[in-house]
Amino acid sequence: MVRAERTKKRKTSRKKKWFDIVFYTVSTIIIIVLLFIALRQRGLMPLWIDHLPSKQVESIAEEIKDKRDIFNIINGHEHVQNMDCLPLLRQAMKDCQIKKMVLLGTPYFTFFMKPQYGFTGYEENNDFIVELSRNYPDEFAALVTLDPRDANKLEGLKKSIENGADGVKLYNGHGTFYDSFFKTSLVDPGMMEIYAYCEQENIPILYHINSGRFSTEFEHILQEFPELIIVAPHFMLSTNNLTRLDRFMKEYPQLYLDISFGHPDFLVAGFGRISNNYSSFQDFILTYRERIIYGTDLVVTTYQAKNRAYIGDVHLAYMDLLEKKEYILPVSIYNMMTKEARKNIDPNRVYHGLNLDAETLRMIYHDNAERLFFKR
Repeated sequence: MVRAERTKKRKTSRKKKWFDIVFYTVSTIIIIVLLFIALRQRGLMPLWIDHLPSKQVESIAEEIKDKRDIFNIINGHEHVQNMDCLPLLRQAMKDCQIKKMVLLGTPYFTFFMKPQYGFTGYEENNDFIVELSRNYPDEFAALVTLDPRDANKLEGLKKSIENGADGVKLYNGHGTFYDSFFKTSLVDPGMMEIYAYCEQENIPILYHINSGRFSTEFEHILQEFPELIIVAPHFMLSTNNLTRLDRFMKEYPQLYLDISFGHPDFLVAGFGRISNNYSSFQDFILTYRERIIYGTDLVVTTYQAKNRAYIGDVHLAYMDLLEKKEYILPVSIYNMMTKEARKNIDPNRVYHGLNLDAETLRMIYHDNAERLFFKR
């Protein structure tokens, strides 16, 4: 009887030890995996795959590469976190036949998408991109940003221009930035001074603007400063209202657009809207081709998922949009979407492209951005 109880206890003890071993082993593995993911997201622990080029970019026919090379393509809308990202950025430019790039002053919030950072860190990034544009004047232009709440913003902007900045990037027309940080009218007296200075000095502004929400204020700016050059990125957030966009472009000849969409959620949605209405978009772009600029808004950071191959895939998607009759988006773009946005998306969808002629492509890829941002 006693022996049976002892045997039972030993078996129970062994089971418990086995359970403990399994539990702690699994827990340790989970912790290691989570730590690995966290370090990767912070740009640490790079892998060989981060340095591999896009297979789709590599497979582009030499004939197409030769045609694109003639355009001397300029990416008119990009962000870069710091010097650690420069080798990746320049390699991706080489992969994608990008000859020049317009870099935008960027706060921590844009890089990390965490509200607790607020609108901070932009001065450091301003200095970084201006230095890049000075060191590589044939590759980069720098558009510095500012905080609309800063009482000394005009003096700060003048100093940046003296140091070599080529223009201004404004976020106060962005709904998230307005609600979370600024809560300052687009036509605040201090901002009106910024517009007046830029108009007087022929300094372009790349102005993220929610044209539905801030339409009245934005039109007031355009009317008050008729010679002010403004580039509204992301088709002025109006791919769902081409009639409104056409009216703005028709009434304000100093208004430009770029074709970037930014985050993959917005990219896929935007490309879908263009595909659904491709004939009208083609007519629109042909009408205003002297005021439309190529851009990607990838936001190049140390986040390892934004590697060389992914950057190449995104550039390829935008080029396919402009050049082809039909195309399929690279899988890597769908993989970077949020789960919610990806729910009703078909990764095998065939999109209608714009199939633009060579002269129009030259204007969008090069001439318009060169004229605005590389006037040195």
